[in-house]
Formats: sequence, structure tokens, C-alpha cells
Amino acid sequence: MDVTRQRVALVDNDPLTLNLLVQRLPHWVPGTEISWYSDSGNAAIHDFRELKSAPDVLLLDMSLKEHENGVNVCRSIRRENGTTWIFGMTSYRLDHYAQDLAEAGAQGIIPKSEKKMLAMALIAARNKKTYNPLGTNAIVFDTPEEAHERLLAEQPHMPPRLSPQEQQIFDLLSRGFDYAAIAQKLGVTQSSVRTQTHRAVKNWEPTRWLTHWFFG
Repeated sequence: MDVTRQRVALVDNDPLTLNLLVQRLPHWVPGTEISWYSDSGNAAIHDFRELKSAPDVLLLDMSLKEHENGVNVCRSIRRENGTTWIFGMTSYRLDHYAQDLAEAGAQGIIPKSEKKMLAMALIAARNKKTYNPLGTNAIVFDTPEEAHERLLAEQPHMPPRLSPQEQQIFDLLSRGFDYAAIAQKLGVTQSSVRTQTHRAVKNWEPTRWLTHWFFG
């Protein structure tokens, strides 16, 4: 019997949970392949921008490292990606994040402690269906394509929002850090910091004071 291959990426800052999911998901849902995994939402945003082939599904923890927010990470990825199915994971009550996550472009939300629901969400994605275990029609999760188009259509006259890592970079620049110090603090290369800074300023070109502030 042929099983449809499904490439899954994982983002969770809890090493025990991350290791468990990497090891067990392929057994819980046959055909699942772990494409990559990370404990950082910023790294996930970077990977989605750099990889030629995005994963089929992203399982994204809502409580990440300091200064990172799972809802914001979801929104940043969804603005640029209209194909990957994104499911939020949380140890808190699902309704704590569900509405914000739906608005950010996810396809469902899952309690991390329920392996059955994790499996059901992956199966739903294979069948091109969203997953809402809350049992209410008040919260509607769009498909990736619908969510991507909706986010692109929001405030079309405004420049793109900064990603969480770009926000950190500009915050550190405003506090007097140079590229080398920022790279060391964020655990990335100096060239990556420079590239993200120039790209963000280019996207925000209508705000001329920003260009003047950082580049003179």
C-alpha cells in the first residue's frame, strides 16, 4: 500500500518536545518525513526565505524564545508562502491563541500533549482540510492559499511588516550595536545581519528617514 509522502518542519524551543516529535511523528503518521527542525522562530522565517522547496507542513510552537512570538512568526511566513500548511502547537488552552493564529494565516491549532490530534492535523493537511478541534464556527482557519492572499491584500498601501528578527536587528542598531555585535548576539552571520538590514530598508523605502538614520 502506497503512503503519500509528507514533508514536515518543526519549530519548538523545548528540546524534549522537539526531540520526541522528530523521533515519533514518522511512526504516528506513516509517510511523514522530517524536513528540518529548529528551536527558533527567526531561524524558521529565514529557512522559508532561503530554501528552494518549502515543507508541506509546519508545526509551530506558540511559546518560543525571548522576543519571539509564534503568531508573529506564522504571519511572517504566511505573507511570503501560500502553500505550506501551518499548525500552531501549545501547552496552554487552545482558545488562548486560536483566533490570533487564524488571523495570522494558520490552518489549525493543536495541544502538544495530544499525539492523536497531531496525527489528525497532519492527515487533514494531506486531504487539504483545515483542523479546528475547538468545535466552534466562530474561529475560521483558511487554507494556505486563502490566508496568503488575505494577508497580502491587507493594507496594500503599507510596506511589508518587519520580521521578528528584523525588528530585533533594528532595535539593536538603534541602541548602538554594530553588525558584528548583532551577529554574535543573535547567533547568525554578519553578512546575514547586513542583508536583512538592507532588505528591510529597501522594503520601507517610502520612509526616507529610516534610510538616512541607518546609512547616512
